[in-house]
Amino acid sequence: MTVFTTPGRAILGGSFNPPHTGHLRLAVEVREALGNLITGVDLVPCAVPPHKDATGLLPFALRASMVDACIKNVPWLACNRLEARRQGPSFTWDTLLAYREAEPHRDLYFILGIPDFAQLPLWHHGLDLPRLCHFVVVPRDDVREADFTAIIEKNWPTAQEHPPLLANGLCRKLPGGGLALFLPVPRIAISSSQIRQLWLAGRSVDFLLPDVVVTMLREHKADIGKHWSGLARG
Repeated sequence: MTVFTTPGRAILGGSFNPPHTGHLRLAVEVREALGNLITGVDLVPCAVPPHKDATGLLPFALRASMVDACIKNVPWLACNRLEARRQGPSFTWDTLLAYREAEPHRDLYFILGIPDFAQLPLWHHGLDLPRLCHFVVVPRDDVREADFTAIIEKNWPTAQEHPPLLANGLCRKLPGGGLALFLPVPRIAISSSQIRQLWLAGRSVDFLLPDVVVTMLREHKADIGKHWSGLARG
């Protein structure tokens, strides 16, 4: 993959079922860390999760509307609905291909947690993704820089050292041309499954979600209850 001088775009995918403060704070951290390398961050709701059970997934339109409401007043954040325009599983490979075809001269920085980074061999064309994007890898739990390096050595044995692009993170050049950047940001321990469990139990989800999402959950209570009812984890 060619590295371009045009500012790129960061991409944060997920089910956003529902979108929460952790998603938004991660977008802020990436925006601040990458600085002039990007123009902003796209939140990309998944239409048909290829690696997860879709049981309990709210309708795409509702999830995307929640994302829109969260970022309404943040000009560098956007919601991209491209995955709803495709049939079949929402493979990251296909999503990044669509981005690349739309803007062939713009760098893409795909954000993912280190557990997903380790699972890329199981993804559709997962190990080929560096042909299309750079990775911004963020830690989870006690998984840190040594684990990041070990995953690269296992999955891409010919990866090369690369001067750091970020002030406080490792960088490796992967086969295909994309870079893997380790971004050691503080983790906010919020999950959509935790929020769903609280909501189903009738407990408060205040401060875990933007106020506008809390309001939307109340407004769509019957529809959301129909989809989330009976869920344990996810």
